[in-house]
Amino acid sequence: MNQMEAVRLERQKLMDDFINNRQPQRVPIVSTCSTWAYYYKGYKPIDGIRNDAVMEEVVRSIYTDFYWDIVEIGPVVAYRPELFAILGGGTFTFTEEGLHQTNPGAIAVMEPEEYPELIADPYEFLLNKIYPRRYKLFAHDVDFETKFAGIKEIFAVRGLIAKQMQKHDEIAENEFGLHNTIAGLILAPVDFILDYLRDFHGIMRDIKRRPEVVREAGMVLVNYALDEVEKIKPEPGKSILIPMHLPTFLNPRDFEKVYWPSYKKLIDELVARGHSVKCAFERKYDHLFDYLQELPKNRIVGVFEDDDLRLVKKKLGDTMAIQGGITTQALNFCTPEECIDICKGLIDDLAPGGGFAFSTNKAMISASDGKAENLKAVTEFVREYGVYK
Repeated sequence: MNQMEAVRLERQKLMDDFINNRQPQRVPIVSTCSTWAYYYKGYKPIDGIRNDAVMEEVVRSIYTDFYWDIVEIGPVVAYRPELFAILGGGTFTFTEEGLHQTNPGAIAVMEPEEYPELIADPYEFLLNKIYPRRYKLFAHDVDFETKFAGIKEIFAVRGLIAKQMQKHDEIAENEFGLHNTIAGLILAPVDFILDYLRDFHGIMRDIKRRPEVVREAGMVLVNYALDEVEKIKPEPGKSILIPMHLPTFLNPRDFEKVYWPSYKKLIDELVARGHSVKCAFERKYDHLFDYLQELPKNRIVGVFEDDDLRLVKKKLGDTMAIQGGITTQALNFCTPEECIDICKGLIDDLAPGGGFAFSTNKAMISASDGKAENLKAVTEFVREYGVYK
């Protein structure tokens, strides 16, 4: 075993202890440096899409210049403009710099009266109804040869993305001994309806007018979500990531009625299969903490974006491990000394007993998500201060 592999295994143990709510040797430092890394090196994300050498330079720089134990999100761009150009549509639009943004007008492609068809057979409904509406390539009047050629192009682009992701992982693991903590990513069933079928206004109307059918659709889509990670085997220190989009906008009554049943079923099944689950609780969730206490103990990592982490620790610390720390706003606007003070207070209050990993509160995507001198200051501080004695 070479030195880097030994370091990676040590960090894998750190993460496994953290995920299972045990006390590791020190607080793990998790990298969520996404496309911010390109701006740090004077590039734009589109430069990494177009040039493998740029991508590799950025990856090596972000892992050389800052201290990390764990990689959660890397700089490789997973969504490419040319992919959606081939498809002839999609739920994203792109900036000139190569960043993707949700295109709200492209999401609502299902009518509320079509829930029964979705419930009867999600695969049939998506393939024959939704895809032809969303993607010009799959429109019913497009001939087989054109579709076949387009699909070949899609696989070619996806192959380029996979190649860059593989190269990123090789560099991170072999050159820097970094452990990649994300085994796979899926959406909670009702979030899938929000993000790909009904849009925000549509699903909020559905929840008020036909909550039972939204709940039922969510329950049916649990197996659809599980199929996304069917071939992924559980590994120590790794989790299935579930971004959470809708619950922050729901009152507890609607959450319990519509969202919670399929979400809880999905989590329970993933845990039964041996997986740990990382839930990205975007925005604020303090109004739903009573429900989250019912999740499987010591198998969940909660990443909280805007909640008070001290309150999270008090309410949920016996249930799940907690990941978070410095906000991207603080990294961008505060001084290094102010950022360090924030981190010291969080470690003092959250680290005792284990179950805490340090990261930014959300992925670093744009240039305004943090100053390099602040990021360097806090990662070095946590490395030295976050040791259990």
